[in-house]
Amino acid sequence: MSQEYNDLDAVYLIDEAWLDTVVVAGLTCFILCLMSLSKVQTSKMGVLYGIVGMIAIIVGYWADDTYTYGDGRWLIAASMAPGIVVGLWSAMSVEITGLPELVGAYNGFGGLAAALEGIGVYLDPNAKDFVRDGRALAPKNDAMLWVQAIALVLSIVIGMMTFTGSMIACFKLHGTIASKPRVIPFRLSVTFLFFAAMLICGTLAFTAGQDWNDREGGLAFIIVVAILASIYGIIAVMAIGGGDMPVSISFLNSLSGFSTSMAGFMLSNKALVVSGAFVGCSGVILTIVMCM
Repeated sequence: MSQEYNDLDAVYLIDEAWLDTVVVAGLTCFILCLMSLSKVQTSKMGVLYGIVGMIAIIVGYWADDTYTYGDGRWLIAASMAPGIVVGLWSAMSVEITGLPELVGAYNGFGGLAAALEGIGVYLDPNAKDFVRDGRALAPKNDAMLWVQAIALVLSIVIGMMTFTGSMIACFKLHGTIASKPRVIPFRLSVTFLFFAAMLICGTLAFTAGQDWNDREGGLAFIIVVAILASIYGIIAVMAIGGGDMPVSISFLNSLSGFSTSMAGFMLSNKALVVSGAFVGCSGVILTIVMCM
């Protein structure tokens, strides 16, 4: 990819008017979805709003040549096909009593997707540039790169905690793991050490000789962050009893939203930022209401 930048290329960093319109329409559908889900009488329409909004945003970015180019269209379509099939099959075959487990699993895989995005961006040779239509248009300044780095680490940490925590919650609800809470000794001290280690390793991935697309020391630090976050997700949810799992799943749902929002900051994608914030904030509100 050419590294010769042209001042006129900055024009291409602005999304097409039709794509902005589609994104705004999709996000508006998400707002209508949340509003409608607050009442039983309008909940079905709320689900429909959410489906329409999600399809609109996905198709919009998929159809835009500046975001999806080359072999990207058929690769993305081929990648989505198995997910669509599995999603429809799992939703239609699950018993009504198994819905909390299914929702928990969906939350977990959403967090895993955000974490994998973070690792993928770290390994991207063009992570320091604005890329549109397969071309590097302009370099990002240091402030942008630090925001991107912070969002990347948060996306991995929150995403992996959400994934492993959601899986434990699903196993507890299913009875695979005993519902009795298991609290590790010196829990507060261990929590502090875990987060301190994730902070240090996340910082070292971009300093002390490491940089973006460092596939040796830098990648090792990123993997350590992911492993530590995964272990802490297990520890955190194992300490919660089976009777409180619905509340845990609600909170983990909010975490999956925040991980998506962090992925949006990391990828400079406003649709991910806003939709993730919707999920995260609504999940926190629901968790507070359930705890009252």
